Amino acid sequence: MKISFINSPNIGKYRELKKYTEKYWKNENIENYKNFLMIIKKIKIEKIFFQINNNFSNIILGDFSIYDSILDISCLINSVNSPILINKKKYFSFARGDKNILPQKMTKFFNTNYHYIIPNNLNNLKLKNNFLIKDIIFLLKNGIKPTITIIGPISYLYLCINKKYKFKNLFEIYFLILKKIKKLGIINFQFEEPILCSKINNNWKKIFFLFYNNIDLNFCINSVFKINLDNISILNNINCIKNIIIENKNLLKNNFINIINNNLNKTNILYICKFINNDYNFTIENCKFLPYNLNIEKFKDKKYLSFYFQKINEIKLIKKIFSNKISSYDLLYLINFKIYNNKIFIKNNFKKITKKRNKLNLKLFTNNTIGSFPQNKEIKISRKQKKFCLINKIEYENILKENIYLCFIKQIKLNYKILVHGEFERTDMVEYFSENIEGINKTLNGWVQSYGTRYVKPPIILNINNSNNITENWFHFSKSITKKNIKIVLTGPITILKWSFFNNELKFFYCLKLSDIISLEIFKLQKRFNIFQIDEPTIKECLSINKNIWKNEINNFLFCFNNSTKFIKINNEIHTHVCYSLFNDIINFIKKMNIDLLTIESTRENFENLKIFNFTKLNLGAGIYDVHSPIIINKINIKKNIYKFSNIINPSKIWINPDCGLKTRNWYELNYSLKNIKEILLEIKNIF
Repeated sequence: MKISFINSPNIGKYRELKKYTEKYWKNENIENYKNFLMIIKKIKIEKIFFQINNNFSNIILGDFSIYDSILDISCLINSVNSPILINKKKYFSFARGDKNILPQKMTKFFNTNYHYIIPNNLNNLKLKNNFLIKDIIFLLKNGIKPTITIIGPISYLYLCINKKYKFKNLFEIYFLILKKIKKLGIINFQFEEPILCSKINNNWKKIFFLFYNNIDLNFCINSVFKINLDNISILNNINCIKNIIIENKNLLKNNFINIINNNLNKTNILYICKFINNDYNFTIENCKFLPYNLNIEKFKDKKYLSFYFQKINEIKLIKKIFSNKISSYDLLYLINFKIYNNKIFIKNNFKKITKKRNKLNLKLFTNNTIGSFPQNKEIKISRKQKKFCLINKIEYENILKENIYLCFIKQIKLNYKILVHGEFERTDMVEYFSENIEGINKTLNGWVQSYGTRYVKPPIILNINNSNNITENWFHFSKSITKKNIKIVLTGPITILKWSFFNNELKFFYCLKLSDIISLEIFKLQKRFNIFQIDEPTIKECLSINKNIWKNEINNFLFCFNNSTKFIKINNEIHTHVCYSLFNDIINFIKKMNIDLLTIESTRENFENLKIFNFTKLNLGAGIYDVHSPIIINKINIKKNIYKFSNIINPSKIWINPDCGLKTRNWYELNYSLKNIKEILLEIKNIF
C-alpha cells in the first residue's frame, strides 16, 4: 500500500512565515530580506523531508506559497502584465500595491474563507519568474524526484475576470511550463481543478478535453473539494489520465486514489479497512487549511478530533494494519475510537421574521467606520501578560478601557457622528465570541491562513449551549464616557459558523442556536443603544459550491440571520458588513435580509461591483480606500472614489467609510488616511 498527501499547511508550525514576512514589510533592508528568504527555504525543506521521513510514495512540490497560490501562477505566466521579471520583492506589489502599482482585485476562493488575487489579463503571457524551476533543481541535486502540483489551467481560467476566448493563450503557456519541467526529468504531475465541484456547462467540458487529452505525462487530477457528480463524465473521458483523486471508487472507470477527508473528525479507520485492499494508493485530501498539531491543545473534546499531524498518523496506521505491524498503542487507539455525537436541542416556537422598511440616510455622506481600530503594542503585550498571569483581569481591562477612551477622542476629532468602541478586547471577531459560548472549543495554536499573512484560529464547534456576557460590559462602559451615538458591532451567526470547524450535517442547527445567542445579546443592549451592526462577511461562502441546493440553504441561512435581529426595535438601525464577495448570485438573499445599511469592499473592484445594488433600497457604504494595502490614500484619489461611488449609487443612500480591517494597519497610517477623508467630506458638504 502506498500513502501520500495532496498538500500541507504553509505557514510553519509556529507561524514563522507571517512573522518574518511582516518584519520584512516593516523594514525592507537586506538583513530582513535574507531572513525572509531563509524562513521560506526552511518551510519548503520541512515539507519535503516530512514526506520522505513518512515514506510517502509521491513527494509533492509546488503546494507552498509565500502569499497566495493563485497569485503565484499569475506572476509565473505574467497575467499581472509586468514588463520586467518578477522577483519576490515585486511579487508583493501585485498583492498589496505600492507607489506605482495598484493592489489587484481580491475575492474568496469558492466557498472558503481563503482570499485569492483575481487574475485579470491573459493577453501577453510569458514566463516571468523561475521560482518553481529553482525548487525542482534543488531537489534533483539532492536526489529527490518530486511530483509537481499546480493549479489546473481550467480552474485558473474559471477564476479569471477576462476569460472569454483566452484559453488558447493560457494552454500554450501551460504546455511551455510542462515542457520545461519535463526537460528536467520530471514526468509526474498533480493538477488541482476545483472547478469540478461547480456546475459547469458543455463549453467548459470541451475545454477540459482539449487540454488534458493532449498531455503526454503521468498525472492525476485533484478536485480539492467534493466533486459535483455531474462532472464525473468529464473525468471518465480523459484518455491519458493515470489517477483521479476522488472519494467514491465506483464512479470512475479509471484507477483512483482513496481519500481520508480533510475535516477535523478522526478518520473511521475500521470502516475504511472493510472496503479496501493492499493495492490502494491512500492519500489525505487538501490539508492546506488544517492546523498543524493537536497534541499541544488542552480542550477536553480533542480526543474526538485530529489535526494535520494526526491525519498522517492515521494514514500510517492503515498501512500498518495491512502489513500486520500494529502495536499495542495502535490497538489502544482503535479501541478508544469514538465519534462525538451529542444531541442538539432546538426550540420549535419560531416565528417568521418579516423584513422592516429601510430608512433613508438622513445625513448626506455620513462618515463612519465598519468597526475595528489598530491594536497597539501595549494591548498585545498586556494580553500576553494576562495569559501568563503577569497582570490580573482588572489591570488588563483598565488598559483596554483607556484605549477605548482614546479611540473615541480620535473619532470625534475626525467628525464621526456614529462611534465604534474599537473592538480592543477582541483578538479575532469569531474567536472572541466563541470564547464566551459554552460548547465551542478554542485552540491554542490552531492557526490557518485566511489571506496573505492574515491567519485565524477557527473555533471547533461540537455543541452550542448558553453564552456568557459577551459584549454587554464593554458597551455599557463605552456609553458611560460619551453621549454620542455608539454603533454596537456583533459577529453574525453565519460567520461564526463558517469561520469555525464543525460537522457539516448539523450546520443549520448550529447556525440557529448561534442566532438565538446573538439575538439575546442584542436584547440586553436594547435599552441604551439604537444602532446595531451584525457582521456577516461570509454570506456567499456559507453556501455550497453546488448551486443546485442553494435555494434551501439560502432560506435556512436567511432565517438564521433574521432570527438574530428579532429583538431589534422598528425605529432602530440595522447594519451588516460583507467583504470581498461577488454579489450577483446572492443579491436576492441580501434584499431579504432585515437590514438598513450594507457596507462592502469596493476599492479594489473600482466600484464596478456596486451596479447590482441600484436595484435595492439599501443604504450602502462602499469603502473609500483599500485598508489591506499599505498605501496612504491622498485627497485626489478620495475625491475620485467618492465621485465614482456617487455616480453609481444615489447620494441619498451613500455612507462613507474605509474598508474593513483597520486593525491590520497602524495609527500612523490611519491618522493620515482618515484625516484626508474628513477634509474632503467637509469640502463636499460645504458645496451642498
